[in-house]
Amino acid sequence: LVRRKADPEGKYILSTRVRVARSLDGVQFPATMSRSDRRKVERLIHDCTKNFQASNLSNGVYLPVLSMTNDQNLDLIERHILFDNPNEWTIASGLGRDWPDGRAIYANVSDIQSQTPDFMIWINEEDHLRIMTLKKGGDIQGAFTSLMNGVRELERELQLRGWHFAKDPRLGYLVSCPTNVGTTMRASVHVRLVNLGKLPGFFQLVQRLKLEARGKYGETDRQYTGVFDISNAERLGKSEVTLINIMVEGVAKLIEIERQLENGESVNIDEIAKY
Repeated sequence: LVRRKADPEGKYILSTRVRVARSLDGVQFPATMSRSDRRKVERLIHDCTKNFQASNLSNGVYLPVLSMTNDQNLDLIERHILFDNPNEWTIASGLGRDWPDGRAIYANVSDIQSQTPDFMIWINEEDHLRIMTLKKGGDIQGAFTSLMNGVRELERELQLRGWHFAKDPRLGYLVSCPTNVGTTMRASVHVRLVNLGKLPGFFQLVQRLKLEARGKYGETDRQYTGVFDISNAERLGKSEVTLINIMVEGVAKLIEIERQLENGESVNIDEIAKY
């Protein structure tokens, strides 16, 4: 990993989130899996999390969606800890079948109502597993390292039980959405780019840096707040470390331009990262 800090002053990046998806080898993807298979996956992951050894994971909470009250469910969704309930698309695709049976979350806190976890596992949402870390500030490398330590902990427990992640030797990790196949990793920051985000050509610049930009509230956000969700654009054909390094360098460049604009400097963003 590069040593460069994307936001050394800590003024621009509000939070960092890194997630990967994983499928279990030998189990159909969630769009077509049976109720019994969902329950089998859920019981398996529950058993694995009960045996986590790492100090930051060993006292976590495992919570099936079926056991939640409506208020608790909505609270966790609003706090971005839990996945959304099914919509028309997830129902039509089969991802919402038997909802909420077999769905659950693991979080590395003892009280999920009053505490905010920084490591979570979603079970049987779009994929068998969505594993993620969420931290305040802009330590992208630290968030990535924390995530991968948790992934290795889970993988170790699965292998002890005879299970493995579904992986193709050429393509990488296999998951429900083709755009995630490969590393399956999406590393993102919420970053304040109030001036740069208004310039024509901003989104093209982000693409040239091999990144993606969304509004603060996700891919359907159309409200301008000056805060953007910036993430790696690629999943396939590169390693996780390479993608993190590309992201760190790209976000650092965006912050550098934002700082120049704040100082009243003229910047021709059409010439940046042109080749």
